[in-house]
Amino acid sequence: MQGGDNNWTCPGLSGSQIRGCLVKSETQVDDGATLLIVEDDPAMLVAFRDILEREGYVVSTATNGTDALAALQKDNPDLIMSDISMPGMDGVELYKAVRQSPNGAAIPFIFVTARGTREDIFAAKALGVDDYITKPVTSHELLAAVRARLQRSDELMLIQLKAVLRAMANAIEARAGEYTLRHVEAVNAYTQALGLELDWTQDDLDALEFGAILHDVGKIGVPEKVLSKTGPLNEDEWAEMRMHTIFGAHMIEGNPYLESALPVVRHHHERWDGGGYPDQLAGGDIPIGARLLAVADTFHAMTSDRPYRAALSPQEAFQEILSQSGQQFDPAMVQAFESCWHRGDIAKIHKSVQSIAEEDSIIIAA
Repeated sequence: MQGGDNNWTCPGLSGSQIRGCLVKSETQVDDGATLLIVEDDPAMLVAFRDILEREGYVVSTATNGTDALAALQKDNPDLIMSDISMPGMDGVELYKAVRQSPNGAAIPFIFVTARGTREDIFAAKALGVDDYITKPVTSHELLAAVRARLQRSDELMLIQLKAVLRAMANAIEARAGEYTLRHVEAVNAYTQALGLELDWTQDDLDALEFGAILHDVGKIGVPEKVLSKTGPLNEDEWAEMRMHTIFGAHMIEGNPYLESALPVVRHHHERWDGGGYPDQLAGGDIPIGARLLAVADTFHAMTSDRPYRAALSPQEAFQEILSQSGQQFDPAMVQAFESCWHRGDIAKIHKSVQSIAEEDSIIIAA
């Protein structure tokens, strides 16, 4: 990655958090969640493993807590399911040890045991265990518990991931000056309004949100002197600036949670007429998410103060968007933007963004 004068830091985020968000783990398995089953009954262990592997899960096993901890040193599973009564280190001791380990605090943990009295269940819940299943257990009960806990874990992870990515993206944008304050939030708000107008599915809207958060993340590779320049960029500086789409795409490439945002990150500066960058795509060859975000990104840029020019009024920016239909922008996206404009959605978002930006400016000044 280029940009020799970049000593970029993101307050509040460690290097491992940033890498964890943007780079696929070397141990991550694409074709199924990884489970660690801890059970001292050989027949039960085989039965659990067979049921779960038939559903596509990747299963590793241990017959006691000590062996389970040894397995955790090599790889972090997506979920642990353990008996309680085992020789040596029992399930309760294993649970406590897992929660005290650096990488174990967030792993969903399920007890599967014959100890099913109310006192046993209450004691396990008091420890903080995620679920408690009493034997005998049917395959349906087993799979339902595993799926529920993995889904909840994914939901929590996505919430945390978005929070970390927003902080990182805003820190990168801040390198370009105060005029980009809340740019990520503003662009996302506009894109979500357009997506709803176009009746996009929730999955499409979620991918669009990641695209909005990450669309300029590649600016981490652009020299700060270029980002913050108060005058027009020269030819060499523009070449450096245009590289941010490629940098950003490379940063998220291979990450299964961010892969859907890659077309938006790489292609949001393409033009409908083929005159954009980085690949000079035209018309329908431009990914649809990138076509949508291009309108939102440009509108917010035009209505924000820049080091080299004052912000346009929303009305002026709206007219400019209309004038570029079929040239810079997909006519269908412009039509959706126009519908949102006349309904008052764009004005509401703009007012909200301006209010938040003013509050941020006061905080910074203080």
